[in-house]
Amino acid sequence: MRTDLRSLLQAIHSFNSSSLSLLHPRGKVLFAEGEPARGVFILRTGRATVSISSSEGRLVILRIAQPGAVLGLNSALRNTAYNTTVKIIEPGRTDFIPRKQLVELLQTNQPASHAVSQILSREVAELTERARSLLLLQTANAKLARLLLDWSEESGATLQIARTFTQEEIAQMICSSRETVTRLLADLNRRRIIRTTTDSIVISDRAALQKLATG
Repeated sequence: MRTDLRSLLQAIHSFNSSSLSLLHPRGKVLFAEGEPARGVFILRTGRATVSISSSEGRLVILRIAQPGAVLGLNSALRNTAYNTTVKIIEPGRTDFIPRKQLVELLQTNQPASHAVSQILSREVAELTERARSLLLLQTANAKLARLLLDWSEESGATLQIARTFTQEEIAQMICSSRETVTRLLADLNRRRIIRTTTDSIVISDRAALQKLATG
């Protein structure tokens, strides 16, 4: 567990703030873009997508929240509507902290305030890096290659990636269409850069994938 999250949880416990622990199945929406920010969710286990949508209804997945993520924090602190939608993609557990208790805690507890500052700073850095990958890479092929490489690094530099996401969700991560993702995966498979199975994607030629990711 990260130091900043541990500090925040310890402060919450010592402050005796009310928190609610909940179990969530895959597909559960913790909160939706535009809803009043009623509090924050701390993801203890499982994973979740953090997404935004356009006025035309196009969905873009900004990041995959991992255990330890504090979700809805910026909106709760600003007392505005949630600016993202968070959906559980891997069954897990969250702790929910009402906004009122969070604000009271931060007003009286310096370590908790410092922890929140660190969490927000890291979140900005992650979103900046994500925006860079979406905006600077010119082709869907390059974005998909970069995404596969990132996943392989997250899984400990292994060449085998579990197929957690649907092709529609992958398309939402690279600002493309499901049909394009289907075609690109088939092409990578045909060129033996990757090998797809029912439950995983195996990187067969990492050097070739890295070359595509720079295009």
